[in-house]
Amino acid sequence: MSEFDFAHTSDVDEFDAGYKAFKAGTMSEERFTPFRLQMGVYGQRQEGVQMVRVKLPGGNLTPDQLDVIGDCVADYAGRLPTDGTLSVAPEKFAHVTTRQDIQANFVSLDDVPAFLRRLDAAGLTTREACGNTIRNVSTCFLAGSCPAEHADVSVHARRFAEYFLRHPLAQQFPRKFKVNFSGCATDCGLGGMHDIGFIATEQNGVKGFKVWAAGGLSSQPMSALLLEEFIEESQILLVGEALMRMHFKFSDRKRRARARMKYVAQKLGAEGFIEEYRKQRAVIESTHADDAGYPEANWRTPTGALPHSDSGVVDQHNGQQAILLNLFRGDLTPAQCHAVANAARAAGTESLRVTTEQGVVIADVDAANVAAAQKVLNDAGLSTDYARGIADVVACPGTETCRLGITSSRGLAEALQPMMADLKKDPTLAGITVKASGCQHSCGRHHIADLGFHGMAKKVAGQAVPHYQLHVGGSGVGGSPLAFATDPVPAKYAPEAGIAVLNAYKDGRDADESVHDWASRIGKDGIAAILAPFAADAGEVEGLIYDWSENEAFNTKGNKKGECAGAVLSMSDALISEAEYELLLARAHTDAMFWAEAATALRRSAISTARAFLVAYGEAPEDDALVFGLLMGNATSDAEVMTGFNAVQSALMNIDLGNPGPGVTSLKRVQSDWLALAQVRFAAVPADVPVQEAVVEPEPAVAAGMVELDLSGVACPMNFVKTKIKLSTMPVGAQLAVILDDGAPINNVPLSLEEQGQKILVKEKLSATQWRIVVEKSSQI
Repeated sequence: MSEFDFAHTSDVDEFDAGYKAFKAGTMSEERFTPFRLQMGVYGQRQEGVQMVRVKLPGGNLTPDQLDVIGDCVADYAGRLPTDGTLSVAPEKFAHVTTRQDIQANFVSLDDVPAFLRRLDAAGLTTREACGNTIRNVSTCFLAGSCPAEHADVSVHARRFAEYFLRHPLAQQFPRKFKVNFSGCATDCGLGGMHDIGFIATEQNGVKGFKVWAAGGLSSQPMSALLLEEFIEESQILLVGEALMRMHFKFSDRKRRARARMKYVAQKLGAEGFIEEYRKQRAVIESTHADDAGYPEANWRTPTGALPHSDSGVVDQHNGQQAILLNLFRGDLTPAQCHAVANAARAAGTESLRVTTEQGVVIADVDAANVAAAQKVLNDAGLSTDYARGIADVVACPGTETCRLGITSSRGLAEALQPMMADLKKDPTLAGITVKASGCQHSCGRHHIADLGFHGMAKKVAGQAVPHYQLHVGGSGVGGSPLAFATDPVPAKYAPEAGIAVLNAYKDGRDADESVHDWASRIGKDGIAAILAPFAADAGEVEGLIYDWSENEAFNTKGNKKGECAGAVLSMSDALISEAEYELLLARAHTDAMFWAEAATALRRSAISTARAFLVAYGEAPEDDALVFGLLMGNATSDAEVMTGFNAVQSALMNIDLGNPGPGVTSLKRVQSDWLALAQVRFAAVPADVPVQEAVVEPEPAVAAGMVELDLSGVACPMNFVKTKIKLSTMPVGAQLAVILDDGAPINNVPLSLEEQGQKILVKEKLSATQWRIVVEKSSQI
């Protein structure tokens, strides 16, 4: 693991500089938010505290690294929020996530730089663990150890993660992007629910992978499409980059809820999606011509099935053993972090892995050392018995810390736990998966559980009552079906309802019938009959309004924030990333003397750079042919921008088609310089010297009458940009009337203006499709 190049101290230096700029007031909160997200630092439901997420490809880490994480949790987690929501400091936990990360909650922002430096010194990073990036690349839980595997795919996951970390293409996706590797057709990594799922296989003696794509969960789950029946190992990065190009190009940047690959597949259709993938792959084939295989991945012929043992100790393919550790809700106290690290040492191994089921695996253990390791674990209150069984209830953070949480999924898991004491010993139910999410977004993966729960609000006798919709018979394996959704039940009855479903399955299944097949056979009416006794009774509403682990009556109120400003910054950042990526391709094509391909990439880079500069003027043309003309019309007084633009234009026109090398090389140089200017202008961390601002021509002084701005048909976030530009020409105290479309514009623009200190005086509906707001300029723009 030591040769794996993942953590870079420069990332921490950059974050530290950004943090200081934010504290000094030279970086706005709207700019700081996406900046800290890029470094895995996420805001919580509570104000004044952060979640810090450590990115662990394949879940791999060493005992020494787990010690560092435990120490950081002890020293920095568990701080009191500043909003008064808690009167007692929360418990300190290292929490294992469903993407094989480890995160700490309730961390003061002031402590984050020190936290990150200690992680960096241990070879760990938080970079791109959050945000619109490639999230942690996950694997099956026994990667490298399983008798059923074709290859140690933890090596592929680490290589893939390393290649695309800090990669220009992957810095500003429309939204997150999830990748997984599985070692065999069992697909323990669950390729069917990922944007890309690679499944190791062999075809005619050649080692390679089956590829699934465009899967996803959340409120509209979709199983992945079979993209490639077989690719060779050397094509992994090529396939990944081609699909990422599609995500970057086609995913919806205006509607965040639909900015995932599954919606691209819906829009294009399966055949159209695969055809577009082929086109994107063809564009970059030559840049991946020298990609090599992974000889250290230990390809092998499978020698057995996926192992299981009630003791939690299973046999590996190499004669050693792996210890599977059951973590309740994925939590480790600092002392338990040290205990797991010491158990690995007692076992004589450096191989630790956290799993997508929120557990831990201690791998490569000699049989003679198992007892010593288990004693260390048991002394710390940790158990291996029945690990990865029905008692391992997976739960997302829910309302405990998540801003999007509706119900207390961790409280539900705690209520379910004692009910599993006997069920986990029942061979019929032992392998059943139970997963809970606090909202529809499925961070707890309820759609792929044998028994899943997702939190929601529902009115009973006029009062909001926490409910759970149950999901039955799901799987995330490529080509397998998702769960059936059932009728919701009140949160207080959800544990009993879940047990009733499990008992009905146990008593009513045919032979070895799976939960999905059983649920499919009895149908919606059959499941509804099982759940009918648990429906809400209006006469009992007072006893139903308290969620699990909550002392206050249930409500769904929270701070709703407009996203226009963040979306504007995301537009600029995304365009800069696109320009950087095209320049990267151009350099590769130039090195290979593919002059036509290099010139095309450089032109695309220049167009994206011009688009980035245009954002400040409220311009976002659909047609590339309009971009340069609009820039000349808006930025004539910006000497730096126009000097760079003119140099690029001249270089583009002076490429000699008979001898293109010198001209393309010159274009590459001037485009690099122009892009560097854009990088400075849009840098997250302000430079030490002031950056020249784009000049906006002032309008005549505002007359006594109100100024009106008609933004009919202008989508988010450009409607917000145009409003800001208009306000910037007006004195404090002046009023601006803005016409906005119904839907996202009226929902987002007023909130975003208020967040920036402006006052909304009027908000009135003009028709079924339009609104009018009146803004009073209360602060400088």
